Amino acid sequence: MPGPDRDAMRAVAASLGDRANAMAARGRVAEVPALWEEAIAALPDEASRALITLAYAWYQALHGEVEHGIRLAAGLRDCPVPPVPGQVRVLVRNRTRVEPEVVERTWHAVTGEGLAPWAFFADEDIDAVAAWISALSWEESRALYDARVSRLASQDADEVLVEIASGDPRLRTAIAVHRAVLVLGADAGYHALSGPKAASDVAGAAITAGDWGALRACGTIELTVHGRAFLGGVYGVTAELMAAGDTSVPPAIADRVAALALDAQPWERARAAADLAAIGDTSITALLSAIPESSDR
Repeated sequence: MPGPDRDAMRAVAASLGDRANAMAARGRVAEVPALWEEAIAALPDEASRALITLAYAWYQALHGEVEHGIRLAAGLRDCPVPPVPGQVRVLVRNRTRVEPEVVERTWHAVTGEGLAPWAFFADEDIDAVAAWISALSWEESRALYDARVSRLASQDADEVLVEIASGDPRLRTAIAVHRAVLVLGADAGYHALSGPKAASDVAGAAITAGDWGALRACGTIELTVHGRAFLGGVYGVTAELMAAGDTSVPPAIADRVAALALDAQPWERARAAADLAAIGDTSITALLSAIPESSDR
């Protein structure tokens, strides 16, 4: 099913805002909610209703009805329609700076939880992370990290990345890589970005340390940055299995790894076999050792 026409929804929201303003100017403020709510109910799909409800939340929050606006926004916090979740955070952050007690109380009443750290991020912190993921080279990226992002707590920077992703799904791959850098730390992360063998060295250190989150991050970098489907897959699968406390590889996954290994370079297979042997895995190492040398490409 096609998504809503965003331009059409923006036009609907603008029209409703203008009509609401005109009603308020004539002393008919009490009728404004019905105007919005009837229009929302008449929309043909949930995505369209979410977009106009978001516009309604903004209207109320900016026109003296902060509590109502935050209630509406809180109800959209898990909405899967982009850019709704990101805009919910922007709205909550905007009003938190003006009326923090009202926002905190209302958010808690709806969600049962206090405001998350993202509600208190400064604009300059968000701008810093946005610039970081937009760097044109890894050298520029590292310089931006050192100058602007490193002063943020890793968890806060990760929250900003999640928010940016919710606003623009096209950035998901770039954001996954930058989240991997946050997991690994700048030195190890940028070393892993420098090449596939460097990434495998970082993965080996993660295995030695039993750090499965770091190993998963290495798998992300191998796959998305270096295009190493085999090593990326091996590290990702291994991280998931070890984090769950299970070293038995399901047959379907083992077959997939073996298929990827046929197109992998000999050094990749050797490295994967050594890494897996270090954690006691024998199922995939046996598959790798069975691959004939004639399959090397």
